[in-house]
Amino acid sequence: MKYFLLILLSSVTLLAQTITGNISDKVTDVNLSGVNITVLGSDIGVSSNLDGTYELDISGLNKSQKIKFQHIGYDESTFTILELSVSSSIKMNPRVLQFEAIETAGAKRKAAISKDLPQTVAIIQAEEFELRAFVDAGDLLSTDQSIQVEESLSGRKTISIRGGNADDVLVLYNGFRLNRPYDNVFDLSLVDMQNVEQIEIVKGGHSVLYGPDAFSGVVNIVPKNTKDKNLKFSQQFGSYDSGFWNVNGQVQMGDTFLSISQKKGSYKRIFEELKEDSNGLISSLTHNAVDMNKVIDGDKINGSLELNFTQDKQIFDNTRDLNTIKSTNKLLGVQYSGVLSFLGEVDIAYANHNLTEDQGLSNATSMISRNLNHAAQKLDTRKYIDLGIIEWMFGAQIEKSKLKFWDNRNLPNINQVGLVGANLNRNQFGFATVLKIHSKGDKAGHWLTDLDVSFRQDKVKDHKSNLNFRADHNQDEDDLSFLDFGENKWENKIFKISTIASKRLPGRTIAYWVTTGNNVKFPTLQQQISLTDAPNNGQRSLNPEKMKSLEIGINFLSQPKDISNINSIEFQGSFFRNDYLNKMRVTYLLGMPVGYYENIGVANMMGVEGKMKMKTYDGRIIGEMGFSKYNVSDLSAFPFKSIFKVTTSMTAKWKYFSIGSRWFHEGEQVGMINVPEKGFNEIELPAFTNYDIFWTLQLSLGSYKGQLSYSGRNLEKNDTSINGLLLRDTRKYFTFSMEL
Repeated sequence: MKYFLLILLSSVTLLAQTITGNISDKVTDVNLSGVNITVLGSDIGVSSNLDGTYELDISGLNKSQKIKFQHIGYDESTFTILELSVSSSIKMNPRVLQFEAIETAGAKRKAAISKDLPQTVAIIQAEEFELRAFVDAGDLLSTDQSIQVEESLSGRKTISIRGGNADDVLVLYNGFRLNRPYDNVFDLSLVDMQNVEQIEIVKGGHSVLYGPDAFSGVVNIVPKNTKDKNLKFSQQFGSYDSGFWNVNGQVQMGDTFLSISQKKGSYKRIFEELKEDSNGLISSLTHNAVDMNKVIDGDKINGSLELNFTQDKQIFDNTRDLNTIKSTNKLLGVQYSGVLSFLGEVDIAYANHNLTEDQGLSNATSMISRNLNHAAQKLDTRKYIDLGIIEWMFGAQIEKSKLKFWDNRNLPNINQVGLVGANLNRNQFGFATVLKIHSKGDKAGHWLTDLDVSFRQDKVKDHKSNLNFRADHNQDEDDLSFLDFGENKWENKIFKISTIASKRLPGRTIAYWVTTGNNVKFPTLQQQISLTDAPNNGQRSLNPEKMKSLEIGINFLSQPKDISNINSIEFQGSFFRNDYLNKMRVTYLLGMPVGYYENIGVANMMGVEGKMKMKTYDGRIIGEMGFSKYNVSDLSAFPFKSIFKVTTSMTAKWKYFSIGSRWFHEGEQVGMINVPEKGFNEIELPAFTNYDIFWTLQLSLGSYKGQLSYSGRNLEKNDTSINGLLLRDTRKYFTFSMEL
């Protein structure tokens, strides 16, 4: 009966060719004027009146067409015409920070990061980065003043947020963890940019929802699910014979959306003593993804069911050092978000993650052959209770993982002691709750204040089995304390409190926030394995790394009416301080191709960040400027991190042509290496200034759309290198794409 009434209402509305309704503040119930209402993929749009009412002409539109509601002081909301035909009255959530809301096609998707704020949050949408011709996700994220991209000798491209290390950043795919379960890092060059709807960035380690992995920030990659039918192909050609091709297909069948994509190719990096036409360092990869979203509209079940599958295969070949890494990384995730019978509004997600990897690592004197097999399963459940001025979320996560590793070594003049291989098992349980209290604000709905209180508790238990000792190891010796690495039992509590005050006026919004709390990061299984090689006899086990943090910020956004051709001006600034206990540091011994980890006691980092963005001439010209400045107590704890960065960019669009440039500066970077009998040696990389440019030409021919792009990176020659690997070499890329 419900479905019959739904169809009937839809038919009546479509026959009327208009949708009328009312828009109001979800917290204060104040009617909202000046809300922009647009039909996605068209030029159709209206604004709400002074009393919050609107009338939208939908002549000739399909019932699955999506309509977006936007207001400078509120989260964006997206609905289909069919959904609005049933209920056209909209209640919008107050926006405390610019770019914090997340909506996807179909049913409204409740973004986890919007439930644990305030945070410094940024969202980069597809229409922004598609025109700028970014090579990969790492290239895109490097434009942020708080992010530094790191390219290792193994060829992987990882990121640092606010000076943290690569394993401090949690990378998600539609909410599922992409970080390798073995070492908690992810190679961002794997991401197929043709299949990305938007990238969400949470800065800071204040979140309790994601657990210990999110120590300095979170990056969530949201796959595309916005088109009824689409097929796109692209081919990229780059310096040093680098190149990739991508194919992505999307189709919507009723309430089900399906996307299939593949990325395949390779890229090269060059050593300074080698010629450009030599092999150097070659990375070959294949990325496959299948994404499905089904909207369920029933009496007892009303929400969205999503399935995400990714498979990444990589081969890194360092021809100079004879290093080879072959890996396969698979992720399968299933999640449901919405109303589930008597349970009410819930999120339920299950993920299966598997990594297999063969490493052949060497240097001038040593060789290690390592085989890894790591499997992990995670169940994540969350319950939401909305009481108007009070929102309450609580959830639980259970994760089981198992690592099998085997090392074969040829280390001249070094005793072959310790373990050849073992099985390491980890069981982890976490509980989190977030209580958000909203004020009613003033009668006009201009001033609002929020208070967030968050709590999390984690329990971790490690166990080892199937120990295999090296040839030179005496199994009868008394000191086997180094084997303690595989027997751990940790428990930790996280507490966070934050408050925010925001003022929303027509055409202007401003917000102030203060957040303080603590976080913890448990040693990864890779870090524990390294202890068998550690020369420090005083520490035979690792302790969890703990952090206390404070952040103070301001966000200002204006749409001036009295300044000609300026559409919006945005400024965001923040100050933060992080104090660490049992900070973990990686050290490389001279002559050893792998590092070992140790706790170094206390460390601290504080810094300021700022960003300004201006849109002019109806968004055709966009200018941005960002900077970050950090003060670090111990450089060895944050190796090769720039403590100062400034970046400026300009993008202009005219009809079918886009052009842009970026100028940036990064401060000097310092790393450490442990030389036997001499201690630590500093390695300094000088400050770096350079520029990028791009241009894009878009053409349409009937139902066909084409795009030709050029991207130039580090166009001013720079010979900075580490261990002979050019870090900042000039790279040029051409990309051609065709869309149907």
